[in-house]
Amino acid sequence: MRFRSLNKWDNKPASEGLIFVAQLIDELMFDYTLDTYKPSAMNTALLVKEAVDTIAAIDAGIVMKPNLAHILKELCDNLQSDEVARGLMSVDEVGVINTLENIKSSDASITTVAKLLLRQIPLPAYKDKNEELLKEELLGGGQKSKLRKLTRSYITTLLNSGYTAEYIHRVSKKFFHYSPDRISGNEAIDDYFSLFSNKATEHYVIYKAPSYLVEFSEAAKRLGLEILENLENCPITEEDIRRHNIHLGSNEVFVFLEKIKGKEPNFIKIVSDSSVEAIQTLIGLYHHKESPKPINECLVKSATTGICTKIVKHLNPMHKCADAIPTVASKKLASFVKAFVLDKESFRKFHRSAELHSLALASESIENQMINLWIALESLVPSKTDKDLAQIDHLTLSITPFLNLEYINKLLIRFFKDLLHWNRKFIRELYKKIDAQGISSKTAHLLALPEYQNLRTELEASFGDFYLLKDRYEHLANLLSSPAVILSTLDNHQKRVAWQLRRIYRARNTIVHDGSTPSYAEVLVENTHDYLDSIMRWLMALASKDTTIISVAQGFKMVELNYLAYRKKLSEKNLSFSKDNIDLLLLKFQHSK
Repeated sequence: MRFRSLNKWDNKPASEGLIFVAQLIDELMFDYTLDTYKPSAMNTALLVKEAVDTIAAIDAGIVMKPNLAHILKELCDNLQSDEVARGLMSVDEVGVINTLENIKSSDASITTVAKLLLRQIPLPAYKDKNEELLKEELLGGGQKSKLRKLTRSYITTLLNSGYTAEYIHRVSKKFFHYSPDRISGNEAIDDYFSLFSNKATEHYVIYKAPSYLVEFSEAAKRLGLEILENLENCPITEEDIRRHNIHLGSNEVFVFLEKIKGKEPNFIKIVSDSSVEAIQTLIGLYHHKESPKPINECLVKSATTGICTKIVKHLNPMHKCADAIPTVASKKLASFVKAFVLDKESFRKFHRSAELHSLALASESIENQMINLWIALESLVPSKTDKDLAQIDHLTLSITPFLNLEYINKLLIRFFKDLLHWNRKFIRELYKKIDAQGISSKTAHLLALPEYQNLRTELEASFGDFYLLKDRYEHLANLLSSPAVILSTLDNHQKRVAWQLRRIYRARNTIVHDGSTPSYAEVLVENTHDYLDSIMRWLMALASKDTTIISVAQGFKMVELNYLAYRKKLSEKNLSFSKDNIDLLLLKFQHSK
């Protein structure tokens, strides 16, 4: 989270709602935002489609029937709280939920209701209704909770409607902060919506590529690719190439595609990349000795406007995570290798997962990333002992303690970093006044303990126009208002993680068995990567401490037992946070690395 200039805003007090929305979009679209604050993979319209697609996959034998119940549960939860979806429905909401949740409902009845919802809540109509309600709230009540929910849902909708995160982030920063146009009030939201049309248009695309592709021109043409050694009669001209500096090097040719439909250049590149990757893959079937050279850089030209956009490379979702600088990483690795102790079988297990993680990092294919990450995650989890427990349920129960045990700590650390980025000097001085050790402890004490009310008042008075940071502060202060609220938050997080793990599992199955990739696959890759990294960090920390664990199974059991103890302590009756117990309740079981 960062504060961006509001110099182009003429009336900031009257534009508070839209400024909050702008700041929220900037955080949602930042590549290295904490997963909790990134856009959701799904909204109600997408969940309805997922339910219909899953029913078809069950009929085709690709997905097991029990998977549907989890989707329907998530769908029903969303329907009860999603005013966008309810605003589109002409069928009774209560009747729909009763049918979908009732275990006695027939398969035919559930299928009929799901398909009925698909007609009533299509994604394009959902987008239009989302815009209508977001504008209404901006010009009316301006409640931050409603604005947050509608904005998050809108970004999720855009990401599944043919717009990439790169494009949304770029045009949003320009519109809200860096273009010469002025913003006079919340009414400017209409101009923002106009940046995201529902209509796809045709584009031309040209790549620089190795000259050996000339030998495969006929096969390439079957995939919609034309290999060109010059630009004679090409809609992309020499002037376009000169202006965007995409000149051919030695032993290079152009690869040209036309009539590629889409709404923005980054998405067009993703579509075009699939054809370029296909010819590379097919060449590999007949020529094994040399790996195909990457083809990344391209120029996208709109057939409607003639505007050209140069795109070098789509950001690999595996790279959207926190990372250590080389000097820090080298010290951590040296310390890890020196202290790490696992028995031979567990080390092989751990090392295999690390190899699969590396394969996912090296690949540009979303599908390969998903498959490798899932295998890495699944191979780390100890074998189940309950024969009646489904494998995905076993995985979910095994993984969740790792994620929930560190969840509150991650929120506290991220909030401190956000505060520091915003006003380093002020926050450093403020934190010196908190009698606690460590960033997490100091932040928890500041937010939760009555003796620091004066510091909270000082902090609250300092936020100014940074409405998102103020909203995050209020949210976390409420979260730490009591152990009971913490427990409720952990329950909600556990539910969301379980839904997402099952969604990743289903997506992995459809990629392998059906060859189809969902539109939200990048979000799933980011989540799977985060889950795997969390578990590996825990195991590395525990196996690097003397007399702690010597096997992966011991690591999973230890985290499971600690999480149960963590919840038990928070569940004590009439419990409230105090200086004597807050660190023990919140931070006792955190790993140190």
